Amino acid sequence: MTTTSTDSTLAFGRDQVISKKELKQYMKRSDLPGIINFVGHMGAMAITGFLVYQTLGTWWVIPTIVMHAAVLAFLFAPCHECSHGTPFRSRWLNETVYWIVCLIYMVPPTFFRYYHATHHTYTQIRGKDPDMLPEKMTVVDYVVYVSAFAFWKRGLTWMLKHPFGNIAEKQKYFIPTSEVPRATREARIILAIYVTVFIASIYYQSLLALWLWVLPRFLGEPMMRWIRLSEHGECEEGPNLLTNTRTTKTSRIVYFLFWNMPYHAEHHLCPMVPFHALGKMHESVKDKLHPVGESYPKVHGEILTKISNKDGVTWANVSNS
Repeated sequence: MTTTSTDSTLAFGRDQVISKKELKQYMKRSDLPGIINFVGHMGAMAITGFLVYQTLGTWWVIPTIVMHAAVLAFLFAPCHECSHGTPFRSRWLNETVYWIVCLIYMVPPTFFRYYHATHHTYTQIRGKDPDMLPEKMTVVDYVVYVSAFAFWKRGLTWMLKHPFGNIAEKQKYFIPTSEVPRATREARIILAIYVTVFIASIYYQSLLALWLWVLPRFLGEPMMRWIRLSEHGECEEGPNLLTNTRTTKTSRIVYFLFWNMPYHAEHHLCPMVPFHALGKMHESVKDKLHPVGESYPKVHGEILTKISNKDGVTWANVSNS
């Protein structure tokens, strides 16, 4: 992907909020915060997984599998952070954790890295940002998005087609041609691992992978789609980072499991700031950003009201085509 400084669709706005000198204090990387969060997240996953295992065959499996699904869904956070290469100072540690969480979360590392980088480069630019919400978004579109149908349709397409080097035309614009062989090799490795787990489950006549991984992943993803919709939903469509991304206040446990990603406007201002510094950065810039959401339910209430009345951002900024 080749861009120039004259491209009016490139994300901008950081310099209006914080200077490069001020930003330096937040950009220092360290292995320790990432290790603490990763171990804590894996520990939470182990605990909820154990609870699911202990409650199999009883009605208690319903609440335990919901908890486990939530913890698994939040693995998007370390996957996302490692794609930026920021949660750890050591590159080998970053890439190792990235592969682990990508395998569990079911996304291809290299392909996701370029996909997400494009989202940052062209944030809220329709036709260029791969994470844009539908034009003329309706309540039905909202439900479909939160259901994670599009997420799994896209993910399964990647999983089944990329091992054979089959990259869709609309995806080729954000991954360099030189990286396609690497993405193909990774896809083959990942598919081989998944097939091995499947065969082993059949051989040992075990449903543990289904109960502890596959089913919770599918059950939990709508929660992640619901949270992620708040990041840009009903924010301005355009490259101005001061208005096209939303930060949302939440609980301490969500800040922890989501690796501080609720500070999403701050993250978009400078993706190279490690997750553990986003809270401090927030205190410096919060008054200069898109109005901060008071909570996820309140943000979604506003989004649903606007799309129900067909006067929201996706209706006001539709293309002429």
